[in-house]
Amino acid sequence: MRRLSVKAKEALGVTVLTFLVVAVTTLIHLSQLTGVLLQDVLKQAELIGKQIFDQSRRSLLQGQGGNPQEILKSDQNLQRFLEASVGYSPHLLYALIADIEGKTILHTEIRKGDLDTPLRPSIEDLLSLGPIQQFYVLLKGGTIYESTLPMTLNDEPFGSVKLGIHTSLLRGQLSASLNNSLTFAAIALPVAWLITLGLATLTLKPIHALARQMEQLRQGDFDVLTDLSRTDEFRELASQVQLLGQQLQSDRFKQPSEKSPLQSVVDHLGDGVLLLSQSRRILYGNKVIENIMGRPLEQVEGCVLENVVEASHPLRAMIDEVFEQQVSVRNAVLSLPVDSTSKEFQISVFCLREEHKVMGAVALLKNLESSKTLTSLISYSAKLAAFGQLTSGLAHEVKNPLNSMTIHLELLKEELGASSPEVTGSLDVIEGEIRRLDRVVQGFLKFMRPEELHLAPVDVNTLLKNEGTLLEAEWNRKGIGFVYRLDPNLPSITADEELLRQVFLNIVLNACQAMPEGGTVTIATKRGEGEFIIVSITDQGCGIAPEERDKIFKLYYTTKPGGSGVGLALVYRIVQLHDGTIEVISDIGRGTSMIIRIPVKP
Repeated sequence: MRRLSVKAKEALGVTVLTFLVVAVTTLIHLSQLTGVLLQDVLKQAELIGKQIFDQSRRSLLQGQGGNPQEILKSDQNLQRFLEASVGYSPHLLYALIADIEGKTILHTEIRKGDLDTPLRPSIEDLLSLGPIQQFYVLLKGGTIYESTLPMTLNDEPFGSVKLGIHTSLLRGQLSASLNNSLTFAAIALPVAWLITLGLATLTLKPIHALARQMEQLRQGDFDVLTDLSRTDEFRELASQVQLLGQQLQSDRFKQPSEKSPLQSVVDHLGDGVLLLSQSRRILYGNKVIENIMGRPLEQVEGCVLENVVEASHPLRAMIDEVFEQQVSVRNAVLSLPVDSTSKEFQISVFCLREEHKVMGAVALLKNLESSKTLTSLISYSAKLAAFGQLTSGLAHEVKNPLNSMTIHLELLKEELGASSPEVTGSLDVIEGEIRRLDRVVQGFLKFMRPEELHLAPVDVNTLLKNEGTLLEAEWNRKGIGFVYRLDPNLPSITADEELLRQVFLNIVLNACQAMPEGGTVTIATKRGEGEFIIVSITDQGCGIAPEERDKIFKLYYTTKPGGSGVGLALVYRIVQLHDGTIEVISDIGRGTSMIIRIPVKP
């Protein structure tokens, strides 16, 4: 049987080790995630159960003297509350109120009223299992667990509130994590294998290099450069190869006609490579070097550097310094003239030594434009990931208070009964604003899901006027006025109205906050060139410093005390989703204009 090579053994060993590490960490992660998920579900069920209990108690107090069960059955608000509770929680299957004998009084499914409630296992039973068993139960699905809250009436047992939790509803979150773990494993294993092959290749590289150099000598090519700076066993072999080359008394430098077959590959690199002899004669260069020097390679190879590049050229000065001080330079950033423009390069110049004597130098020039683009993409991806975490947390933190506000508002309406029109109107305004806030939260979540845009014809003039009217009552008292210059012939656009409402509201609020001493906010619209509309919102505030204008749309960047740094980032994202652009024009002490361009038919 054929024996495995050293490279194959290393690759196999690291691959097996990586698989074991990934498998163990995945099991630990999923077991911890299962426990956290179940604890969170139990807390949500207990909270909803208490809210249903409180609502039931209020209904019984209002209907004192009657049959408690009939009072609960006839309470339509309580029925709607049960249905809303299930709708707000993604894990609940049903909610019901049962009497002490287990017969259903109220159920989220009305047709199941007056029926005997089936016996279900308790969610506490699931929590008592081990992490692996919990994960298996959730992954298997198909089981309904109940969270039960006892109810009393006049200090006597009356019944219970039961919330049904279906494991299939919880399985989706675990399945997503399991898929992510499997994807990670599928990526990690081949990556580990490739990295191991690379390390094995690096380990065997000196042997292969010596073998190639010996082959060069046999073929009459005596230009052998060996590394005598090593301190391991390869140093002796390298010394012997070097002595053999010296004994042959041959020229160590190749002629241009003997170029490596890798010439065409190196010429297509985005980085420049320049090889110089001890006398600073150009031995080799690729296409990037040709562009920097402004001459064909055929004209510069074999020439002394000072006859090709002027003394004032930044690259010439760096190479001269390296040869004079005999010290390599790493990762220096220089701006070099290329094709009538100036481009930034990261330059490293290394001395080629032999027995502490400099035999030449090699210069590596890396174009920073591609590196900056890659860095920008990585930074943007990190911000999106951070924003995804932010939206998840925000949705969790906002939905529960909204639910409680809705419940207590309904209770307040019931307690007030037939009140004055002013009170009723105020309550209606509060209810409308709560609903609008709920829609705002949903729209905020769409930041990471552009495929869920609800596109419809939108009258931008009407939208801006409504937003301004909403803010005028508050800001007029602070000395801020609103001026509208709306184009009456402005066409409607196809957009998501709620998202655009957030854009304009955010910008107008920023404009108002920028004028603590008062001023005027000017809101204008017009038809731009092509199929675009232009919306401009201008204030007379303090303005934005030039160095901050490129940062204001970055996630988490803010200059306002207590600001979150999310508002303008969300504005920028929403405008992008509509294939639009946003421009900032600002003068310190004179004010700022936000100019938004949105296509009529995105």
